[in-house]
Amino acid sequence: MNTHRFYQMALAATLATSAIVIAPQTANAASLFPDINPSTEEGKAIINLAERGIISGYPDGTFKPANFITRTQAAKILAGILHLDTVHVKNPHFKDITPDNENYGAIAALAEAGIISGSNGYFNPTKQITRGQLSKMLVKGFDLTITDDIDIPFTDVKAGSEYEPYIQTLFANNITKGTTPTTFGPQSYVKRSQLASFVVRAENTQNNAMIHADHFNQDFIFASYGGIEPAEDIFSWDDEQEITNTITIKPLKEGTGKLVITGFNEDTEEFTDFFFLVHVKSINGKLQATLEEVNEGDYLENLPLYLNETDLSFTPTEVSIQTANGQALSSDFYTLDTKDNVTTLSIFQDGQYLLTFTNGTQQQIMAADVYTYDFVRSIDLYEISNELIFTSDYLNFEPVQVALEDLGDSSDPTNKVPVKAVINGNKLIVTPLAEGNAVLHVTGKNGETAYLSVEFMKIADKWATYYDLYDDSDIY
Repeated sequence: MNTHRFYQMALAATLATSAIVIAPQTANAASLFPDINPSTEEGKAIINLAERGIISGYPDGTFKPANFITRTQAAKILAGILHLDTVHVKNPHFKDITPDNENYGAIAALAEAGIISGSNGYFNPTKQITRGQLSKMLVKGFDLTITDDIDIPFTDVKAGSEYEPYIQTLFANNITKGTTPTTFGPQSYVKRSQLASFVVRAENTQNNAMIHADHFNQDFIFASYGGIEPAEDIFSWDDEQEITNTITIKPLKEGTGKLVITGFNEDTEEFTDFFFLVHVKSINGKLQATLEEVNEGDYLENLPLYLNETDLSFTPTEVSIQTANGQALSSDFYTLDTKDNVTTLSIFQDGQYLLTFTNGTQQQIMAADVYTYDFVRSIDLYEISNELIFTSDYLNFEPVQVALEDLGDSSDPTNKVPVKAVINGNKLIVTPLAEGNAVLHVTGKNGETAYLSVEFMKIADKWATYYDLYDDSDIY
């Protein structure tokens, strides 16, 4: 790999107390809860679920977001959302639950599915459910893959405790944020508003794909699109997650796109790329993103070089290509095409080359660097020259002074200034001292300024160069 830079369904919950029922709600009714703030995450989650008839308020029109829920209410919620058969069930033989209990079928179905097990033969249906207990029920109910190899910021979650792996899993899937940035509150009771937030977060992540730095022995990762046409309309990720431990890939529409995950290892101080195809499919009416790790070379796209956009002085009809070690490159590895008066060159093998272009009467030799980056094989074309001369014809002013911008660490003894730049008469002359990039700050006699970017590299023992001119606004 190159180095260069990094739940089954939605948990829709009915908060069932004697005042909570599963009943359709209109959007207007849902928005009239006077005791919630619709601009907060919890408020939006409550309205979201109420508009869909998943939750409702009390007879007085309030929602009472701070009220707690019981274990039997949570069981009813999960059994309903998971579409468990609550009629044809086996008796779980809990000492405090009998078949004539209102939610017996839900509790028995969860027990049969292995989602709940009770404590010492008791289910404790009227006890309020804790956040730790709910974390376990959510992970088991939605069959989430346990993610216990990541660090969590919650100081009140003891290592090796019963609920630690379930809390880690919810955290890894962005389903929990904790009661504070450093606490989860595993023994705290679950409020109605908190459960609403859990539900919506679960819905927002259940069809996503998660990528964890730890899975690749990396400390940090970041994402970028791959391919010639980035799949920005097929999938996305949180723009705020630039360098992070976990990246959530979100589906946008059906299709397949390319993704590059770049990891950074603090011990080696190296960047490593990992390559994926992101497949987005509609399953049961919902978009699902899945990841397929692949070898970049198996899915490369060749980006043609448009020769009319280069410094060639004519449009070539033929090209011969020589490798850096003097061997002729087989015509199987390149094409020169002309279509609609546009000529393009494609080279299908990475490396450095000397290219001889001709149109029958004219000939021009140039150098090329062919490289692969983010699933794309590209060509950079260079002039063959060991001296660049710039006059007012190119700079748009007469140069009188030039300064070399500091692009490297001058305190590093291995750091080399790559070019020599001098003013001779009304000309700026630039010659290579070493391979590398340089930026020259050029000043004219009337105070004009420009920045000249110059790159020199050795290809087949010849100096090859590429340069471009920028003004102050381009640089800053």
